[in-house]
Amino acid sequence: MKYILLAIGFLAICNVVRCEITVKDCGSKVGKINKVSVPNCTKSPCSLHQGQNYTVNVTFTTKEASDKIFAKVYGIVDSIRVPFFLNQPNACIASGLKCPLKLGTYTYSSTLAILKGYPAIKVDVQWELFDAKEKGNMIFCFETPIQIVG
Repeated sequence: MKYILLAIGFLAICNVVRCEITVKDCGSKVGKINKVSVPNCTKSPCSLHQGQNYTVNVTFTTKEASDKIFAKVYGIVDSIRVPFFLNQPNACIASGLKCPLKLGTYTYSSTLAILKGYPAIKVDVQWELFDAKEKGNMIFCFETPIQIVG
């Protein structure tokens, strides 16, 4: 009985500590997504409030060296991609990445602003990281649902 309670306690702690959200790979070419997390979001879809900023952390492994890294983020509603604003699309600046990247595992962090003007709807977010500003190799791409709330 003591071991059963210990096992249940261990599983409960693992579930509380793990704050990964569900993502779907949407075309990663030269990298692999290991984990995506958003603080204070323990399950998908994350509820993100208008007028708030949210930090998105992506742990990934790259299979190529890259001098420059750029991010693009979209909201997808009814199969239509609408760009989300990123304060810093250059992922080599203020993201936890030190460019140039070598082969290995890294954690990229960026802030996503949910503007007050965004409608309160469920939307799929698509986040892409490229090794060039235009026509670069896609390091990673993931989609995850969010719920924008007022």
